[in-house]
Amino acid sequence: MNDLICGMKKIVRILFFLLSTYTSGHAAHIVGGEIRLEASNTSNRYTITMVQFWDENTLTNGNRDANAELLFFRKRDNRLMMKAVLPYIGSRKVSYQNKACAAFRSLQTVEGTYSTSVLLSSADFNDPEGYYVIWERCCRNDDINNIIQPGSSGMVFYLEFPPVSIPDSSPIFQFPNGEYICKDQFFTMDMSANDADGDNLVYSLVTPLRGNTSRNNPIGNDFPKSGYPLVEWSPGISLQNSIPGTPSLRINAATGMLSVTANQLGLFVFSVQCEEFRNGQKIGVVRRDFQLLVIECSQNSPPEPVITYNKKRTSEIEFCSERPVVLETEAAANWSYQWQLNGQNIPGAVASTITVQDTGRYSVVKSFTDICSKDTSSQQVKLKAGTPPGVNIEQESDTICEGEIIQLQTEENSGWRYQWQWEKEKLPDTTFYISVKNAGNYQLFIQDLKTGCINSDSSTVWIEKIKVETPLQLSVLRGNSLPLPSLVQSSAYPITYQWSPSESLNSPSDSTPICTPISSTDYIVQVTSPFGCLASDTIQVTVFDRIYIPDAFSPNGDGFNDLLEIQNGSAQIQKIMIYNRWGQVMFHSKGYDAPWDGSFRNERVPSGFYLYVIETPYYTYKGTLSVLY
Repeated sequence: MNDLICGMKKIVRILFFLLSTYTSGHAAHIVGGEIRLEASNTSNRYTITMVQFWDENTLTNGNRDANAELLFFRKRDNRLMMKAVLPYIGSRKVSYQNKACAAFRSLQTVEGTYSTSVLLSSADFNDPEGYYVIWERCCRNDDINNIIQPGSSGMVFYLEFPPVSIPDSSPIFQFPNGEYICKDQFFTMDMSANDADGDNLVYSLVTPLRGNTSRNNPIGNDFPKSGYPLVEWSPGISLQNSIPGTPSLRINAATGMLSVTANQLGLFVFSVQCEEFRNGQKIGVVRRDFQLLVIECSQNSPPEPVITYNKKRTSEIEFCSERPVVLETEAAANWSYQWQLNGQNIPGAVASTITVQDTGRYSVVKSFTDICSKDTSSQQVKLKAGTPPGVNIEQESDTICEGEIIQLQTEENSGWRYQWQWEKEKLPDTTFYISVKNAGNYQLFIQDLKTGCINSDSSTVWIEKIKVETPLQLSVLRGNSLPLPSLVQSSAYPITYQWSPSESLNSPSDSTPICTPISSTDYIVQVTSPFGCLASDTIQVTVFDRIYIPDAFSPNGDGFNDLLEIQNGSAQIQKIMIYNRWGQVMFHSKGYDAPWDGSFRNERVPSGFYLYVIETPYYTYKGTLSVLY
């Protein structure tokens, strides 16, 4: 422990010296990073991003650049093709799983992101040898142990990409865990990348680029260069042992997994190169600069954590996101925790329990709260997506007639929970079937009680409405014909008609048949929708006889033709009005109780022509008659 404290004091003194004397570079806090180029859905439009990893202990608003300039060159002749200024977008902290060691060593790392959209025109970016992008800056940390004069050594972030005629996005390195290396203890770290195009990726360790910057010229320029110088390794250090150990730092070419058993303390810089192959041909390269600290750790380690689910140890859980899974491990005041998903630290997941909704492999890293020692990791628990229950709503038909009831149903299973909805409104029905009579969309949600998985199906019930209306009563003069009208309102067409009785109809299946009844008749129309829904109505047709109105009479008192007598009129006439030629009413009568005697106000009307209007329930007669003397 005394050695640890002495070592810590030495590091603090070095850091203090650096902070108080180093004034040339805004980049002193940058401990690594890389460049990304991602294709968009728009032709030749890309997102260019630069990621930097900062030591938060030296990070201030004054030494974080507001933007970064990236340079695009053609590989064939190193010709500058374009510049892109990337604004600062934001940052996020890198989580250290061992809080005691991180605090003791003041390990605080932040990822900063610069990004913008660029257009790479086909005219400028179609050279078959491809292109490269660089960002160049001085200087590195002064306390790096494996290169010569690190405080005067610049850094170069480097990416190669193919001509735009080959659609491609560069591989993207995974967000790193906050890691340190315990001396003389085996260490691994995932440095793999993801490729959106599914290209084959090959990893290797390469010597970091020093570039052409210096303390006096800390920012790279846009002059074409034939290459970028490499850093100079310290004596006894090379690419083969950039972090010395047994074994020294290695990387799996297929998986990107770093491994080392370091035997020297210190801060070590290295670069991981990811080459991108398509159909056996290399089309791109991206490099990540990074640093790792080797420290002396206590040999004491906490016992291996065990993950439980519902108080039982498990290695695999089938679930669905509708029912989050709570994973637990044993809790104690002197232990700290860091949960991981697929080997990556989950930010903020530092309790002894975690509620998860994503699939993947979960593990928990346990360390001492107050002692910097090697931490221990649990076995992984695989959470896989459960299979939602099969749902299929069955019904005899999707259409019913108004007033009818139809049953919707699905498979019955005692391990399922059912919930019906109508137009997104919950119904009280919780069985595998439901009887409905209203139109609309019905949804059935089924939850598997074991996995929590929910699935749903929907069905729309249509109600076919049909209605027919006819006049209550019509009349027709005996011997004449009459159309029978009907008004149909229906949700579907065409409509079929059937009139009865059919004997006096010209076409009983027409929508408006012609009737010629010999006596008063009640006609019934029945209409049928395409689905077979029925509606009907009745028309009462009254057959009436014509009344005979004389065209003249002579009210002279001779006893012959003295009255306006209308034969067979008494049963039909409702109203009589007689006018002179100036429109003056000479005679009116409701009904036909007595015929007109040709007088007006007890005096005979002058001879001449008079107009009449005679109303009956079936017909209104209009005409002229003559009064003669």
